[in-house]
Amino acid sequence: MKNDSLIHWHSMFMGVALLAAARSKDARKRNGACIVGPDNKISGVGYNGLPRGCDDHDEHYWQDDDSDPLNSRHSYIVHAEQNAILNCTSLPLHGSTIYATQYPCPRCVQSIIQVGIKRVVYLDKKAHQERVNAASEKMLADAGVEIESLQALQPESAEWSAELAQFIETSTTNR
Repeated sequence: MKNDSLIHWHSMFMGVALLAAARSKDARKRNGACIVGPDNKISGVGYNGLPRGCDDHDEHYWQDDDSDPLNSRHSYIVHAEQNAILNCTSLPLHGSTIYATQYPCPRCVQSIIQVGIKRVVYLDKKAHQERVNAASEKMLADAGVEIESLQALQPESAEWSAELAQFIETSTTNR
């Protein structure tokens, strides 16, 4: 009998990011992230949500008027990538990889670069965010940070992750 693991490292780490995303209370989009050192040890996990001490039940935080920063959830939510960095259990993060369920925005890319993460692996990329994605790509390229879609990196891990995401989504909607 051959002793093989059931899933690849990429599947495991994106799976952790997806499970973290399931903790998000953002009904519009749940995102998660998992930071992994060169030794395949998890350093930090995060999901998009409000800062500690802010009431998740306060509807003001979840408004969608992006023309008014006071009434836009985007002013309040800490992104998954930033939460993963802030929740780190081991430092430094130089040379680490971050697995993110969503292509990182420029604000998250700034944090990724600043802490020394050298590789980003993402699951989904919003096509309608073309200009925002281009700003992220420019900074990542200039800073020498690799970015790869899980689909391009390892299609079977992307397929497994998509199935896990669907399972999580089905489980949360059936509660």
